[in-house]
Amino acid sequence: MIFSASIPASNAAAALAALKIMREEPEHSKRVNAIGDRVRKELSAMGFNIGHSVSPIIPIFIGDTPRTILTWKTLFDAGVFVNPVLSPAVPAGQELLRTSYMASHTDEQIDRALEAYRKVGKQLGLIS
Repeated sequence: MIFSASIPASNAAAALAALKIMREEPEHSKRVNAIGDRVRKELSAMGFNIGHSVSPIIPIFIGDTPRTILTWKTLFDAGVFVNPVLSPAVPAGQELLRTSYMASHTDEQIDRALEAYRKVGKQLGLIS
């Protein structure tokens, strides 16, 4: 217990404020879940392998490191930020892009991201 310590008061206050917002403003949760549902549906329809995601954090499985890095960089250059997840964080051959969505994303931003996924996916031969 020597190295145990309570969390800073500011962190506790931030967590309590977030819980209060979640209770009092449920529309944020509904919005982010609706965005997640939409993006999952559209990415899947495009032909991307998104696995069995059920949250607004949606993987796009690429399957190897060089292709994952190339896809990440091409999306970044197209104005879309995603996180590459590479081995050893995942088993070799299961490299992916981690896409994340927030309730504050607008429909226009989601449209733009989906169009970039479609364009880059076709350009790199990830989808047809």
